[in-house]
Amino acid sequence: MFEGFTQSRIAVDGVGLNARYGGDGPPVVLLHGYPQTHIIWRHIAPALAATHTVVVPDLRGYGDSDCPPSDPEHRNYSKRTMANDVVALMHALGHDTFAIISHDRGARVGCRLAFDHPDRVTHYMSLDVVPTHEMWMAVNKDSALGGFHWMFLAQPAPQPETLIGHDPDFWIEWLHKSWAAPDFEFEVDAMAEYKRAYRNPDVIRATCEDYRAGATCDDADDAADFNAGRKIQCPIVCLWGGARAKGGPKATSPIDTWRKWGAANVAGEGIPASGHFIPEEAPEDVIRWSMKFLSGSV
Repeated sequence: MFEGFTQSRIAVDGVGLNARYGGDGPPVVLLHGYPQTHIIWRHIAPALAATHTVVVPDLRGYGDSDCPPSDPEHRNYSKRTMANDVVALMHALGHDTFAIISHDRGARVGCRLAFDHPDRVTHYMSLDVVPTHEMWMAVNKDSALGGFHWMFLAQPAPQPETLIGHDPDFWIEWLHKSWAAPDFEFEVDAMAEYKRAYRNPDVIRATCEDYRAGATCDDADDAADFNAGRKIQCPIVCLWGGARAKGGPKATSPIDTWRKWGAANVAGEGIPASGHFIPEEAPEDVIRWSMKFLSGSV
């Protein structure tokens, strides 16, 4: 995986982040989601490296990055804190402005980064999410059943940690199969990496903290920006999967939602054959949109 990339552990504000980087050209950072690691970008990063400098980290609390202690306000795992990690990481690698291509929880980090550091973010691509505040405002029976993990993982410690910790391999495999298109098969080596990372009890704790932040301070931060009329200033592309093994297809496009949050152009499309894990299920579509977006042709 990631042929030609350098792998390093880079300390930012006392937190060690595992990252790969390679290529040459304008910088772009790829941010993964739950319950995965930077490995989800293994098909995307080499293609983009032909024209860009590509940085692919594990977020704090995920993969082989550090898992800082929990705190009562969950700020150690807020998207604001994770966004600051990315700024510091990119600065350490010599990049003070950059594009973001991001999936799931990583897209929430990217959204917060675009709000908090508008002078640094040139482009923002969101894969299969809407802003956190929008997600909470839209909760109903169907969304609660389909997104049950939001409520489960946000429960007080150590309830979800204990339950998941009894069989983390089952949890990882079941979530992936549930959220992917019905006939999609994950690559054996990639699934083995996700399971390896998630066998670490600290990663289970940290990723629960990520969702506790999502139910508290992240929602409050998003609401504060929205209610104040602040918007993301850079162009936005959103892609979403149209197929799920469980829960059925998504009924609505997130483009109109993102237009409420963005001041510039918003574009995108649904990927009918893909479930939630678009970088793995439909890498050619992510590459196609990324190349168009980063070149300014969207």
